[in-house]
Amino acid sequence: MRNKNKSLLPAGTFYNEISDFYEKMIDFDKNLELRTRAYQKIFRKKGRAADIGCGVGLDSLALALNGHVVHSFDISPRMIEETGKNAVKYGVRLEARVSSYETLSKSYNKKFDYVISVGNTIAHVDSSGLRSAVRKMYGMLVPGGKIFLHILNYPLIIKENRRINNIANRGGKVIIRFYDFAARHLNFNILSFMQDSPKQFQLVTTKHFPHSNSEIASYLKGAGFGQIEFMSNFTGDKFDFKKSKDLFIEAVKKL
Repeated sequence: MRNKNKSLLPAGTFYNEISDFYEKMIDFDKNLELRTRAYQKIFRKKGRAADIGCGVGLDSLALALNGHVVHSFDISPRMIEETGKNAVKYGVRLEARVSSYETLSKSYNKKFDYVISVGNTIAHVDSSGLRSAVRKMYGMLVPGGKIFLHILNYPLIIKENRRINNIANRGGKVIIRFYDFAARHLNFNILSFMQDSPKQFQLVTTKHFPHSNSEIASYLKGAGFGQIEFMSNFTGDKFDFKKSKDLFIEAVKKL
């Protein structure tokens, strides 16, 4: 690995840069098993699902393994390449293409029973962008369709000044995820290096926007969603803004 220390990157470039070790970073196999089980309960009826911000296809695969017809979208071309490889590896069919919230085609309107955006994807857009993204996802759903979102509990992270997100050693590769706090956003950093050659590091940085549950709820209601629920994990435990690390959101498009 060459020594790289880059300035603030747009989300697509950021994920292109880390695509070669992203699976190791998120402990792919362990999380695929967890999410495949979780989605059996969250999405009980088989249908058409859109996974926006699919990354390397973790959630898309979990949905496909449960019998859903899945369309996968990500802003990073390299992540979409990895999603395609994983679909072949696990023997499932996915429709995967490069797209962001902003560039999703109107041809997808009213095509899906489920729209998910998991893995902290919505943190990459600012408030205006999130409001627009929620409306876009609302349009993609059939009446009665479900949206399922995830974001870290940023108000708690900021309150506790929790700069370190995670430190992992994956087969000798050290991966450190940490924040720098700015006035209206956080800089999200990933520092990686081989344990035996720490001077040959890679450091990439992008913006995260600290959306709260009340902010997200207002956008969901404004778009026309109902039955909004907040949870702290995939098993549906109640969200506690004072304690929960993660925020999961379910909502239903009104009939």
